Amino acid sequence: MLLTKKIQQYICFSESNLIDVLKKINENKARVIFVVSEHGKLLGSISDGDVRRWLTETKELDLNVFAKTVMNESVQKFNVGTDKAIIDKTFDNGVDCVPLIDDAGHLVQLAFQKKSGFFVKDREISEASASFIIAEIGNNHQGDINLAKELVDHAISAGVDCVKFQMRNMKNLYKDSGKNDISADLGAQYTLDLLSKFQLSNDELIEVFDYAKSKGILPLCTPWDLESLKTLESYGMAAYKVASADFTNFELLEAIAKTGKPFFCSTGMSSETEIKETVAFLGELGANFVLLHCNSTYPTPFKDVNLKYITRLKEITGALVGYSGHERGICVPIASIALGATVIEKHLTIDTTLEGTDHKVSLLPNELKEMVKQIRQVEEGLGCDKTPREITQGELMNRENLAKSLVAIRHIKPGEIITRDMVEIKSPGQGLQPNRLNDLIGKKVDRDIERGGFFYMSDILGQIKKRNYQFNRPFGVPVRYHDFRQI
Repeated sequence: MLLTKKIQQYICFSESNLIDVLKKINENKARVIFVVSEHGKLLGSISDGDVRRWLTETKELDLNVFAKTVMNESVQKFNVGTDKAIIDKTFDNGVDCVPLIDDAGHLVQLAFQKKSGFFVKDREISEASASFIIAEIGNNHQGDINLAKELVDHAISAGVDCVKFQMRNMKNLYKDSGKNDISADLGAQYTLDLLSKFQLSNDELIEVFDYAKSKGILPLCTPWDLESLKTLESYGMAAYKVASADFTNFELLEAIAKTGKPFFCSTGMSSETEIKETVAFLGELGANFVLLHCNSTYPTPFKDVNLKYITRLKEITGALVGYSGHERGICVPIASIALGATVIEKHLTIDTTLEGTDHKVSLLPNELKEMVKQIRQVEEGLGCDKTPREITQGELMNRENLAKSLVAIRHIKPGEIITRDMVEIKSPGQGLQPNRLNDLIGKKVDRDIERGGFFYMSDILGQIKKRNYQFNRPFGVPVRYHDFRQI
């Protein structure tokens, strides 16, 4: 299910003409339009079936009738915040789209059965929205609250959608209460030592969360244990991130899902079988989540990134997918957008040589800013694969200047039959396109064509005869305001 506040293409006013409503239904592909008052209150709906019913009952066919004449006033609706399980039952009855209203009856959201996605605060995360970019600060603040705030500022300057931190209760999370266990291998000892040195206290993290909010950016956090999740819930965290290390931790996943908040799951260090098991488990819980393709090597060699797996990840799970990267540079996350990534996560640091495992795979502030810029450019450039290709304005100009046309080799008089030796192909493209050559040959000329003159479609279809038009009202030609005096 997708809950969206982008409802403009699915609504019309009560006094909209039916012909305009039908055009909108055809364009939005949802087979329904919701009718609202001028103040946005839901009045009814018009579906394909409602139009057919009206057509069979009306005595006089007039597609300019108002929408309120055709609409079904008994539209099924729910209040915003209704349990998703209740809405799902409506979908079971063959309904594909359900309107959600506020307490005053205003249409504010739509729930779609066959689309996936959710909102984090006011930010839509779906295949139809811009990618959600996360600046992962993690523990790159080195345990310094002032550095943490500085990193928040850099993230804002880069244009990301949120800043993310990590919260862990060392006593509950690690054996021996997080004390450096000499029996552990060197890697585990090093990790515990770093965490002990570079942790912010919960109160300090909350202060940073508040600082981020005050600066207008969304803070998110990874809870590494149930106690941390409880603390973040008390704070009112809007969404969560699940680390790759906890992707198979069903106890923690269930607790996060039961908060009702959406979350992002990194899939590093997991096999495809484990991914399928976790997705099935989350599906049973009715959770809203995104799977982030990830390789948990720091740094990840490019040969191990396997970015194309994003496509398979989506196919085998049916879930929204994204990318959490630990490779160096920005090219891989940018490329992931073209493969359908809806969420991007990259680490942020002020110095890649600082102590800690994350710094060497992190982006500097200027690199993060460039990544965001290029991601947005790629998103704009991807366009749409659902509609036929059209010639753009710039192409039309270049087509006229650079393309080729069918041109008369010699002077041709009215009444002559066009033969191949009368025509040549030359630039510019202001006349008939070369692909119409065979259509042109054999036609009888009904105008005087000078040597070097262009052939036009009218030379194939015939000249349109001039008519004397009579208008019973004033008419004019639209012009740019600054050209008015010249005219």
